[in-house]
This record gives sequence, C-alpha cells and structure tokens, in this order.
Amino acid sequence: MGDSGMAKTVVRAAGLVVRRSGKAILDHVDVEIDEGPPFAIAGRSGSGKTTLLMALAGLRPPDEGTITIASKIVNDLAPRDRARCVGLVFQDHQLFPHLTARENVALAPRLGGRADAAALADRLLGELGLADLGDRRPHELSGGQRQRVAIARTLALEPEVVLFDEPSASLDAQTSRGFAELLRGLEGRTQVVVVSHDLPFVEACCTHGVRLDAGRVAAAGSLTEILER
Repeated sequence: MGDSGMAKTVVRAAGLVVRRSGKAILDHVDVEIDEGPPFAIAGRSGSGKTTLLMALAGLRPPDEGTITIASKIVNDLAPRDRARCVGLVFQDHQLFPHLTARENVALAPRLGGRADAAALADRLLGELGLADLGDRRPHELSGGQRQRVAIARTLALEPEVVLFDEPSASLDAQTSRGFAELLRGLEGRTQVVVVSHDLPFVEACCTHGVRLDAGRVAAAGSLTEILER
C-alpha cells in the first residue's frame, strides 16, 4: 500500500474467505502490498493474521477469493513454482537438524538442479553475517543465527515475496533490533511481509500494513493508522 501511484503491486488478495468448522476465520479480506519496505500484518491473537499468512503462502487455500503474487495466482502454481514465488520463514525456523547450515540452504536449489548450490549457500550465509558458520548444525547456533539460516534458505529460491511468522518471538531485544534492520535491508531484493504482535519490532522494520480484527481488515495504511495503542 504505497503512497505513489507508480508503485508496483506485488501481492493482491481479493475477497478472501477462509472457514473452519463453518466459521469464517477470514471474512472477505482485501489486501494490496506494493513493492517497498517490509509490510506488517498486525492484530490481536485470534484476529486471523496467521491464517492470512498461510493463505498468502499457498498453504491454506481460501474457500473464496484469489491471491496473486507478481501477477501469478498462487493456488494455481505447482509447489515448486510456488516456492519460487513466495517463501515462508516459520517462527520455529524448521531447519533440518542433521544438516549443516550450508546444507540446509543449498538443499532446495541442489534438488532443483543448480550445480552451484553450495557456492550459492556460502554467498547467502556470508551476506547474512554467517560466513564462518556454514559447517555448524542448527543446535550449534543461537536463535538469531538459526533465523538467518532460515532466511538464507528461503532466499536461495529467489522468491518475489518472503513471509515471516512472528520473527522476533525467540529473540532478545538487541538481536530483535538487528533483525529488524536486516529485514529492512532486503528491500529491493524481495518483498518482506511480517506477521507480528511485537509492536516495537513492527515499528523498527515496517512503514505500512494492515490490522485485522475478527477476520476482517480493520485498518490499512501507515503504522500510525493501523497500530492500536
């Protein structure tokens, strides 16, 4: 939701309805995300924000409505093509515990046939401040380091959009501030979308967003407009 009429719309969700046991968890939700700084999806617990994130990732097909990312309808895509369109970094990172950081990052591109998968992994780890940690396994890394490995793994597929589920949940205050700066630094490389209830973190990395309430968009625009105090 940029301020410029020339901004490129990267994500468009139109008329989304997601039901569970007959109840609408998302109730005719419309969201547009323009290319730019990280975009926030905010709201209280139970507001539907995680369901919206899962729908955008193609992991929870809507009962009604459409989602397009970079002009592609998400749920028309095969899983491999969807992974190149939209990536998701989970709160618990979901790294393979028996693989090193390098192997975690290189896995998907290697399976996709990239001969330079290991070199790509090393480059991404280096860009994210983990150049010396490629041989470590997840249990040998801090929470913030595991988070960065998960980002590198997602970026390895060069998606148009990367979704983050409560990215500051396991981080201390100092690491959280650094991580917000890292997400801001991804502007121009991929569109970052953040689901979070951590208001200081959202304010540190996002400029615009939406706030959900009871499965509907209650506010959209700048952070001042969407954040409840």
